Amino acid sequence: MLHTYSTRITRCIQHAYKYPTSTVPSVLHRHHSSKSTLDAQQGQLPKEAEVVICGGGIAGLSAAYNLAKQGLTDVVLLEQGSLTCGTTWHAAGLIGLFRKDSLHAALSLRTANLYARLEEETGLNTGYTKTGSVIVAQTKDRMIEIKRNAALAKARNLEHTLLAPSEINSLVPWLRTDDLEGGIYLPQDGVTDPTNTAMSLARGAKNRGVKVIEGVKINRILSEKGTVSLVQTSLGDIKCKYFVNAAGQWGRDVGLMSSPVVNVPMHTTAHMYLIMKPLDGVNFKTPYVRDYDSLNYLREWSGGLMCGCFASEAKPIFYNGIPEKSEFLSLPEDWDHFQPHLEALLHRVPASSKMEVRQLFTGPESFTPDHVCLFGEAPEIKNYYLMAGFNSLGMTLSGGVGELLAEIIIKGRSSIGYWAMNPQRFLPQQNNKEYLRDRATEIEGKHSKIGYPETQYRTGRKLRCGPLYARLAQAGAVFGETMGMERPLWYMEEGDTDEFTEEIQQGTFSKPGWFDMVKAEYWACRESVCLMDMTPFTKLELQGSGTTSLLQRLCPNTMDIPIGSVVHSGMLHEFGGYENDCSVARCERDRYFLICPTKSRVKSINWIASHLPTDGSVAMHDISDQYVGLNVLGPKARNVLQKLTSTPLSMASFKPFSYKEMNIGYATNVRVTTITHAGEDGMVLYIPNEFAVHLYDLLMKTGADYSIRPAGFNALRWLRTEKCYAYWGIDFNSHNTPFEIGREMRVNFDKEIEFIGQSALIKQQQEGIHQRMAALILEDHNVDTDLWCWGGEPIYRNGQLAGTTTSSAFSASLGSMLCLGWLHNTDPRTGQSSVVTHDFITKAKYEIDIAGQMFSAKATLYPPKIVTKQPLHG
Repeated sequence: MLHTYSTRITRCIQHAYKYPTSTVPSVLHRHHSSKSTLDAQQGQLPKEAEVVICGGGIAGLSAAYNLAKQGLTDVVLLEQGSLTCGTTWHAAGLIGLFRKDSLHAALSLRTANLYARLEEETGLNTGYTKTGSVIVAQTKDRMIEIKRNAALAKARNLEHTLLAPSEINSLVPWLRTDDLEGGIYLPQDGVTDPTNTAMSLARGAKNRGVKVIEGVKINRILSEKGTVSLVQTSLGDIKCKYFVNAAGQWGRDVGLMSSPVVNVPMHTTAHMYLIMKPLDGVNFKTPYVRDYDSLNYLREWSGGLMCGCFASEAKPIFYNGIPEKSEFLSLPEDWDHFQPHLEALLHRVPASSKMEVRQLFTGPESFTPDHVCLFGEAPEIKNYYLMAGFNSLGMTLSGGVGELLAEIIIKGRSSIGYWAMNPQRFLPQQNNKEYLRDRATEIEGKHSKIGYPETQYRTGRKLRCGPLYARLAQAGAVFGETMGMERPLWYMEEGDTDEFTEEIQQGTFSKPGWFDMVKAEYWACRESVCLMDMTPFTKLELQGSGTTSLLQRLCPNTMDIPIGSVVHSGMLHEFGGYENDCSVARCERDRYFLICPTKSRVKSINWIASHLPTDGSVAMHDISDQYVGLNVLGPKARNVLQKLTSTPLSMASFKPFSYKEMNIGYATNVRVTTITHAGEDGMVLYIPNEFAVHLYDLLMKTGADYSIRPAGFNALRWLRTEKCYAYWGIDFNSHNTPFEIGREMRVNFDKEIEFIGQSALIKQQQEGIHQRMAALILEDHNVDTDLWCWGGEPIYRNGQLAGTTTSSAFSASLGSMLCLGWLHNTDPRTGQSSVVTHDFITKAKYEIDIAGQMFSAKATLYPPKIVTKQPLHG
């Protein structure tokens, strides 16, 4: 077989050299000349505009079109070369609607709907056609993933059909199927002509008054008092109120041109696809095919066949800078790099061995560190928006993302939450060029990898390590990372090998290999004492005479609390949704200590900074990297700590939700709060870095008599989910209010200072909520043999779709899976939303759909009653 493949590969390469790149017919990549077919405005640059857009690819043109469509026409789009000349012109043009997460699914649908109506509006043929698509599965796990996503497609009313291998052949006769597990047919998927679609968007924007100027280079983007103000170009300066960085692979460079610098973390790789000439007797005009297990996709192209790929180990390029002249850039062929994809093609499409190669095309494509695009306001400059780093999904997402951009700029708020895309999810350290280059090698292939829950990246690791990293690694920690910071997920048991750990981390949709280890950590937290590294959490200090007034304004909870007290509170925007969620300790009269989620570090700082008094009465300090957070939790936690300090730590002396600064061991000025974020007794120590190793060693030594052990974040998730503790950025975001999460007790309408979002919450209180977070306990689910909930599963109430899960965990106390999830009251016929009441939640029959199998569940608004001791059987 290998000999046969080798012969076929040689034949294909020989065909390739019959048709060198320079002789490829123009139909292969339909791009316009440097003189635009739209006769874009040239020459004079306006002196000012409401919005200036940088980039004339599909993203920038979608932004311009959608702004104009929604009524904002004072827009100028600047393109350094010709429209589409960056990466749009060589896109494959696939428009797929089958997405795991709701955000990408919604944006893909909006994009498809836009492309479908665009030709009628502009008169330009976009090439958009609903061809349908087929995803094939070579493995059982791939088929499980397809079924999990099919459950979501059903919930979203996306037409689909699960297929047996024989049924795939009826749709795609030229595909080999005898070695497949099955697949899925998606009739609403389509293809479009990238260049024609972009040009149609350009015409639609121009017809409404948008100015499109080609051949103009941006030199600098300036700001005034923190807000974007001026763009300096090769044609002169232009003032603006808003700036949109839609520069594609140049997005990072444009960010570096900004003052102050805007971080746009992404890196370019060499992306490939093979174009083959038509073959007599074979009709490739069928649904296009995604053979993810081969890392390939297949579609008809000019009567022949395109085989595109997402390499498992991509080739980063342009590390030293993008070439000056990069319009319509084609890179040299690399048959060695393409070989595994060619072998897979020859296997999956037997007829391809007889086809002549037109071109192995290689072009640039940019990828972000987490495989999600960058969209939203940059934290460094107000009114400066990013719309870049689409990870080869620019054609699929840009229409929808452009619509969101227009909503934000014109209306001040988007219709759907987009935190997953928000550039504030990255720290400046993640804009490091070497880190981006290394991570890019892994990101491209993520398109095709099975989406196992909780998988971790291999590349770009140890970007940020806390002072205890070496100690935790020595203790057997298996690390994950968040915002570039390494954190223990769970701990190996004595005797576990690295090979065993690697195998566990390969991924599963069922009971994970780390189950027993995390279960032991869970019970140690419940019965004795554990140490849990909380260093990644955001740690801020506010001080000054105006601090209490500021916090009273930012937070719905009462913040004028006694010194030494701790309260939980959100920080809301004007519509009542969460901009931040934090624990706040009052250290002194005018000094407060804030603990915020790890993922919201940039967002939290940015939000508070934007509301600081101009008189200097409040100063904010980010002290996140100055302290190690060590969670000492469990019923024996106070016993261990009391041996190391003279400060009384009894429950009466140091009550829950309290704060003190004390000496522990040799460590001085340790900040201590009696909250554990897990619902267990204990306290979190915020230790100055220089004392961290000493105090960790001392705690482990002193706690040996109490069977102390380390625990990871997986155990924390089990504990906090069991207590119905919702986490910002995981369970809720800026589109959710305190009433919807069940945190009305943290809202005080009687404060002397009106808090931001108060009017919106009063209105919601009067009208009622239309969605509510609840806990759901699975009742007929076997954790050993059934597929698990991992978050994102559809929830059905009395047979009707009612929401989706967010977090999930195994409750060792209950012996069953437990999920958090959102429930809404929507009429399936009319789409009308109604008020969600207590009875609506609790007096109904619930089921959760896991890969097409329904499991009954009980809904509750309160933490379930749990046992305090480990059952004898486990």
